[in-house]
Amino acid sequence: MKKEQFTKKIHNFGDGNVSYIEWNDESELPGFQFSHATGFNSLTYRKLLEPLSNEFHIRAIDARGHGFTETDAIPKKMYDWVVYRDDLIRSVENFVKEKGEPIILGGHSMGGATIMQVAASRPELVSGLVLIEPVLIPKFNLNLIKLGRKFPAFKFLSLIKEATSRADSTLKRRREFPNKEMIKKSYKGRGAFTTWVDGFLDDYIDGGTKTEGDCHILTCHPEWEAATFSSWKHNAMESIKKISCPITLLQGEIGSTTQEPGIKLLKLRDPNGTFKIINNSSHFLPMEYPEIVQKEIIKIKNRI
Repeated sequence: MKKEQFTKKIHNFGDGNVSYIEWNDESELPGFQFSHATGFNSLTYRKLLEPLSNEFHIRAIDARGHGFTETDAIPKKMYDWVVYRDDLIRSVENFVKEKGEPIILGGHSMGGATIMQVAASRPELVSGLVLIEPVLIPKFNLNLIKLGRKFPAFKFLSLIKEATSRADSTLKRRREFPNKEMIKKSYKGRGAFTTWVDGFLDDYIDGGTKTEGDCHILTCHPEWEAATFSSWKHNAMESIKKISCPITLLQGEIGSTTQEPGIKLLKLRDPNGTFKIINNSSHFLPMEYPEIVQKEIIKIKNRI
């Protein structure tokens, strides 16, 4: 696969600048738009997307509160991922208008859940879905998250503590660093970054930090990231019954966030779809096995 250089761009939909990266902006190749996971940014996935630039006209958007997008992101008002869905619909509408045809959407984690809601709400915009570890949480678990968010005193209960642990640990994350080298040293080989192949962490840092005074800071504020994790009103499973396009679902073998009955429901929507668990992979499989994900993205294009 050849590699084209991406271009950094800004688009204002009326409530602030939305940042994105793009490959092949003047080509007649089919459109493919990618949505990142909570706390990450579009540039994080450069090594996944760039090799696909001979197959697609590609865009990857920084979600609200992430990367270099400058729309309002108020943690106390974040209870529902519908804001991510609505933001994404506007950018997809714009892309589809330029292409003159529906486009394929890909997304990781929160991004995967969000593109499902776009496909359910606006099916005429979407020709196919590549779902990589989409967050599909049973209603019972969402209710536990709700209790933990609204009544922190209940977190002594083990089920609620477990349901809210990711948000709680995010709130403790350091945001300011003296330089990028220190950020990399703090993250490399640790936590979520343990299994990433070379290059992804550097792109995550480049796409998700900025200089402020004498410091380098994370552009996704830990409070916004935690509020996203602890949102309970979203339910991507409810959107599945309205999805009508081809589906590819890629799951991690270890610690998957894609839970039943979501998988069974997706298979009912597309009996001929691709549903794979990637051996030895985790929730971060795009950063662990990018070549496998690339092949599946090309396959769905050829199936449409």
